Amino acid sequence: MTEAQVTAARNGAQQALIQLMSGKRPQSVNYAQGDGSRGVSFAAATQAELRQNIREFNILLGVAAPRRAMRPYFR
Repeated sequence: MTEAQVTAARNGAQQALIQLMSGKRPQSVNYAQGDGSRGVSFAAATQAELRQNIREFNILLGVAAPRRAMRPYFR
């Protein structure tokens, strides 16, 4: 992926997280048409999944460093 594509994907993930947290993201959509009704269902992403995606996009962009493992320090 190019840097522009990663940035666009990160922005989309951030927007989805905002919509999910504010309750504005639809889970299922149904509409009626002249010949019948149609329905669409989306799998809901959790906040943890969206935050992980944003973290991975930031790592690809070099914005945030990956977390290092904690190591004990003995004196």
